[in-house]
Amino acid sequence: MAENIFLFVPNLIGYARIVLALLSFYYMKDDYLKAIIFYFLSVFLDAFDGYAARILDQSTRFGSILDQLTDRVGTMCLTMILGLLYPEYIFLFQISNMIDIAGHWIHIWVGLLKGKSSHKYIDPSENPVLRLYYTSRPVLFFMCSANELFYISLYLVYFTEGPFVTFAGQGLFRLLVKVCGPLALLKHIITLIQVVAACMNIAALDVSERDVARQSTEKNK
Repeated sequence: MAENIFLFVPNLIGYARIVLALLSFYYMKDDYLKAIIFYFLSVFLDAFDGYAARILDQSTRFGSILDQLTDRVGTMCLTMILGLLYPEYIFLFQISNMIDIAGHWIHIWVGLLKGKSSHKYIDPSENPVLRLYYTSRPVLFFMCSANELFYISLYLVYFTEGPFVTFAGQGLFRLLVKVCGPLALLKHIITLIQVVAACMNIAALDVSERDVARQSTEKNK
């Protein structure tokens, strides 16, 4: 009997993440407390689907794609709300979404074209920044968490400053915006490096395929 990968535990966790994300999107404009609780739960479960996949030997391409789409859509929808709350910065949020979506899309496509089993696999000969980013779990977790925390804090500070941090002389959420902002910018720079590296890899594949086609044509003459 064929396995039903749609009912694998990691994928069930992925479906729960989507439901929680949708609930968060529904409340984002008017009820920040409910919105952030659902959003955090969705992000929190992200730490368990990969773990469950490894422990239960249920890693699938479908699960990987589902996880990627949930992450990208979640951040995109949050920045859409930020564009409403901070209309003067809407162009920056648009640029942020453009870099995030395009960077991950082209990176995954190149991985598929090169026959990689995972978008996180980086050849030893590839860009050292991307190699560190994708092969070091602490670095990847830290950068992604800081980026997510920046957007979440920016959302929360619109409604409340949060607990007062005495040594910083300001609310916790405003402090997190200032601390995580540069890290979020750094993550976007890494994504841009990812775009450039992906374009170079695609060009190399094109050149290789054209050379093979040219040699084949010459042999048939």
